[in-house]
Amino acid sequence: MDRLTNCITGIRSWMSANKLRLNDSKTELFVFTPPRHVPTITLSQLELKVGDSVITPSVTVKNLGVILDHHLTMSDYVSSLCKSVNFHLRNLRRIRRFIDQPTCAHAVRSLILSRLDYCNSLLAGISQSDVQRLQSLQNRAARLIYQADRYTPSSPLLRELHWLPVQQRIHFKVLLQVYNSFYRLSPVYLQDLIAKYNPGRRNLRSGNDNTRLAIPSTRRSAGDRSFGVIGPRLWNALPSHIRAAPNVQCFKKLLKTHLFPIE
Repeated sequence: MDRLTNCITGIRSWMSANKLRLNDSKTELFVFTPPRHVPTITLSQLELKVGDSVITPSVTVKNLGVILDHHLTMSDYVSSLCKSVNFHLRNLRRIRRFIDQPTCAHAVRSLILSRLDYCNSLLAGISQSDVQRLQSLQNRAARLIYQADRYTPSSPLLRELHWLPVQQRIHFKVLLQVYNSFYRLSPVYLQDLIAKYNPGRRNLRSGNDNTRLAIPSTRRSAGDRSFGVIGPRLWNALPSHIRAAPNVQCFKKLLKTHLFPIE
C-alpha cells in the first residue's frame, strides 16, 4: 500500500504542476481476487490515504458503463444489464400495438441489441446461468417483434431475424478482435496479447497452417477467460478459410454463417 500511496502522491504532484486537480472524494480503491483465494487480511482492513481522504476497497466499480466485481464474474453487470433491458422491453410492449413490425424491429435493435452487444467481449467465459439470463431477454425481444406469446419457441424467430444467440454474439465479438489483431488492424496493446503458433521441430500438419495462434497455459480458470487465452482458442477452432479471409467484411460474413445455429 505504501508504493500505491507514493504513486498517487506523484500523480497529485504532476496534476498540480499542470494546473489539474485530483478529486479525492471520487477516488476508488478496487482489489481483484480469485474466487478461491484466501486473503491473509480482509479487504475491509485495507486503507489508502488520498490527500485528506481515507479510501477503503469498493465491492464493485463502474468503468465506461461496465460494472466490475472483485472476482470478475460479471454477474453484477449482467444483473444491471437485465434491469436496463427489461425496462425498455416493458416500454416497447406498451406501444407495440401502435407500431408496425419493421418499426418495432428497428426499436429493438436500437434499445435492446445495442445494450446486449455493448462490451460483450468482456462476457466471454461467464457462467451459463448468466448467459441464459441474457438469452431470455433476446428471446423476449424476438417474441415482441412478432407479437408471439411466451410459449412460442424462440429459435425460429431468431433465425427469421438473422440474430445470433447471445453466446455466439460474444464469440463473434472476440473473434473479430482476434482477426484485427492478427492482421495488425487493432491497437498494439491487443496485438501483443496474441502470438502465432510455432510447432518447433515436430512435423505436424498444423505446422503448415500459418494462421494458427499459440494458446498460453494458465494455472487458474480465471486466466482462461482472458483475451490472450480464449481468443486464440476460439480462433484455432475456426476453419482455415475463415481465418484467412482477405478483409474484415468478408471475415464477418463468413464468421456469422459459421456461428449461426443450424437447428
